Amino acid sequence: MLLVALGLVALLGIGAGTAWFVSDGFGTGKELREGEWQVPFTTAGTEVIGNDASIAFGAWMSDTAVIRAQKDGVLAYDLKTGKRAWGTPAPGAQLCGATPGIVGGRGVVAYGTTTKICDRLAGLDVKTGKLLWKTTVPAKASAANDKSIDIPGLLLAGDLAIVRTAGQVSAYNPADGKKAWTSVTSQVCSTEEAAASPRQVVVALRCSQGGARIVVLDARTGDFRGEHRVADDYGVPDALVSADPPVAVWGGGDRATVLVLDGKGSKLRQFETDEKIDLLPLNGTIYIEGGYRELRTAVRGDTLYLSTFPVNTEGGGISRDDIVAFDLKTGRRLWKSSGTRANMLTFVDTGTAGDKGLLVMEEGGRNEPAPRLTRIDPATGRATPVAELPQKAGGESQDAHIHYRGGTLVIMPFEEIATRFAVTALRVEAE
Repeated sequence: MLLVALGLVALLGIGAGTAWFVSDGFGTGKELREGEWQVPFTTAGTEVIGNDASIAFGAWMSDTAVIRAQKDGVLAYDLKTGKRAWGTPAPGAQLCGATPGIVGGRGVVAYGTTTKICDRLAGLDVKTGKLLWKTTVPAKASAANDKSIDIPGLLLAGDLAIVRTAGQVSAYNPADGKKAWTSVTSQVCSTEEAAASPRQVVVALRCSQGGARIVVLDARTGDFRGEHRVADDYGVPDALVSADPPVAVWGGGDRATVLVLDGKGSKLRQFETDEKIDLLPLNGTIYIEGGYRELRTAVRGDTLYLSTFPVNTEGGGISRDDIVAFDLKTGRRLWKSSGTRANMLTFVDTGTAGDKGLLVMEEGGRNEPAPRLTRIDPATGRATPVAELPQKAGGESQDAHIHYRGGTLVIMPFEEIATRFAVTALRVEAE
């Protein structure tokens, strides 16, 4: 167990003390404005998976709270004040996964009965923190001397939670935990990657016979819609960046290959980028295998947005990247944008299709020029500054999930590496 259970429950019951490995209270700094707040990481830590118990699997936002699903439990902070709204400890030895978002006021987390296995799911009411249900999923335990752990990949497909394990993909109702369907692979294949949308679920398979495959399933029923057999010289894609349309990417070299499929798995087109693409997960960490990977990619309508691999700026000290846009109907590159200056660009989750353009956060680091919120025109790639952000938010966004809703920008790093705050909430008008 991460902490003594009775002691943890007592802390939660009186609403005091620390929130395990992030602070209970909210902090403000001279560079934060009224209504803005930050929750610092504490210096405490424990080696459960890897070396940091504050690793986040879920970075959620509701109408009233910011919610962080991390190894030792799920924590919610009042969106307006930053004060702790509730805390729910991991129902087992530790949390080991979470859906990338919430639906209908509910999220789903994965946890383990021991620190060597990730074999359970639980539904969570994000308004109260109450656990709604629990169920068992297929899992393989790690060896006694192995610090790594295999975790399920959790996704959302409309109002269903999709769970990918090595040999199958299943759908659950987040409200009651009832299983909607299960699709089992053949004995010669294992699942390697998945993407989901309200209409369909796309799964990449590694097969000992017949090579790699990309399978399309109906999201509501799990019915098989079709598959694409990948050419032998490509193998399993490095990423499935979209389910609707299905888009697979192979990287690793000076350029990337992009494959676009239709809803039955038939090849529509394939094209290459002109530069090296960044496919490293923002939420990647040692000792954790599988799970959902958050990437610097986005698909909006018929446009694919990829981030170039970071390079040092002239003089060093700051990394920078660019965003490259491609037309999925033709494979043509539309534009390349570096934002408004040479620094790192991180996509902002606006909860909408983004018809007003891509919202990104630009920053060079903690002591570099103040971070900036910028909008990129989807037609031209032209970058327009939206707001200058407090310097105290510098260094927090590069490996984080960033939300923007109704005048509030929320930054949640996935891990305490070169960051100081588990949550940063800023007031920004970006409409």
